[in-house]
Amino acid sequence: MKTKNMRRLLNYVLAIALLSWSAPLVTGCADSEHMDEYLFEPQQDNEPQSDSDEVAKKLASTPTISDVQVHVSKEDSTMRSYYFCVEQPIDHNNPAKGTFKQRCYIQFVSYNSPVVLETDGYCMPDSIENQETADIVKFLSANYMRVEHRYFGKSLPEPFENTDFTYLYTDQAAADLHTVVTLMQKHIFPASNKWVATGTSKGGITATLYAYYSDKNGWNDIDLFMPFCAPFITGTATSCLSGEVGTYLLSTCGQGYPKGSAEAQAYQYLQAIPAAITSNKALRDACLRQFHLKKPEHYKEILSNFNGEQLEKAATVGVLHTFYENLFSHYSYIPFSSWAGFVPDPAIAIDKDADEEGIQLLTSFIFLSDKELNAIIEIEKMVNGLTRGAQNDEEILQWRKDNENMPYYLQAYRELGSYNYDYSLVDSTYLSPQFALQVNHIFSVENRFSTRYPNQWDGGKLMSDVRHWVKTVSGIPILFVYSYNDPWTGAAIDDAAADPSRKVWKVTNLIGIHTDDFLDPSQCDKQASQAIKNAIHTALGI
Repeated sequence: MKTKNMRRLLNYVLAIALLSWSAPLVTGCADSEHMDEYLFEPQQDNEPQSDSDEVAKKLASTPTISDVQVHVSKEDSTMRSYYFCVEQPIDHNNPAKGTFKQRCYIQFVSYNSPVVLETDGYCMPDSIENQETADIVKFLSANYMRVEHRYFGKSLPEPFENTDFTYLYTDQAAADLHTVVTLMQKHIFPASNKWVATGTSKGGITATLYAYYSDKNGWNDIDLFMPFCAPFITGTATSCLSGEVGTYLLSTCGQGYPKGSAEAQAYQYLQAIPAAITSNKALRDACLRQFHLKKPEHYKEILSNFNGEQLEKAATVGVLHTFYENLFSHYSYIPFSSWAGFVPDPAIAIDKDADEEGIQLLTSFIFLSDKELNAIIEIEKMVNGLTRGAQNDEEILQWRKDNENMPYYLQAYRELGSYNYDYSLVDSTYLSPQFALQVNHIFSVENRFSTRYPNQWDGGKLMSDVRHWVKTVSGIPILFVYSYNDPWTGAAIDDAAADPSRKVWKVTNLIGIHTDDFLDPSQCDKQASQAIKNAIHTALGI
């Protein structure tokens, strides 16, 4: 069963796996020990605001704005970017509770150019070099603005050590954006400017919720809302967890390619891997050994919850969960066409005459990270989550220090919903999907937060209301863009909700990934790109 390609891929995998052990892990966008030292990291090419810089002068003289910093482009001294802070109410429903500083950024083009607001769902990069300009900014030759989401980075309504997250709710975040945009429209950019609010993934959810609350509150700030890859997970009345994203990952991602293509073959192989793991003991044992080595915290948690006959099956769910996590990420961030050819045939590994190499190859792929896969792709061109539930403030605080996106997971538990994986493809004679979901719950955000924040899931009300609102809203132009192979598309708005007569559009990019690219023909198919451009022109009247 040995083949030249198998040996070559196996060698790549093993070499990259060995290298990965020595690679340092870097997480977090803010060092908690220095939270109050700098609102923005000092840089050599930052300048204080001065009278010679009109934009900086306007920003510095605007009420509630402070900490203005100027960045002059090294390539073009006429191009300038600005970091600054806007004083925001801690609680927009009760301004008497005080204020906090929210970090903002503008890449300035001109006063009369359109303005694109990226609704960051997370922390904002400190360094200008790490600011990536969205395609919509290039398309409109627009000013580019970003606003850091409350409770992320250094935009903290409550001290970093406070783990109550009292004001981490979507209505508060939308009011933050409304405050910033209103301020900019009054003091910096003319009211006649066209404004687009956009974001990707959680940023896309944030943009949609900004539109939703704009309609509810009568705000009229934005000419077009443009969310990319935004999931709306309704969960259930009693749980924030739902299965549509996991099911889409298995049933739809990678499907529909021409018969005989590498993608079609890879799809069939990926469909067969869960059953191979659960039906073949030799493969399963090899996977369990790797699970113990690569996911020790997950393994310990399973060990503390299961014993006897259930232990091996529970650990097998851990293997499947890891495989689905990696698969989810591969589809989201690496074009399928670039890695489809590396998916091994599980039939080779579980053949009765299979040798150790076939099993090792499949096991290596199952545990293959994006970093390792990308390295393999580059080599071919040339020749780690959640663990146990946190029980107290100390554990929540430590996880927050270790994970810059921790507030997002709490938002998912409260209002945004989260997902389960789909275990329907397993060999049910060995492992029932119901038991697999029971084990899967150990790794969920619900398990993480239910003890510390009991009964805070809204029952799916917000996401259900938003889905209904999209079907009925009129006069709030909104363009939803999704990518076919992106697992999050499993929680996309319904096709039937789109109605251009109400200025609600939905475009699905057949070759895209979990990004906001629509100008690059290698990242967005021609028909989708044109549909996006047409909607922009219609919405903005340009």
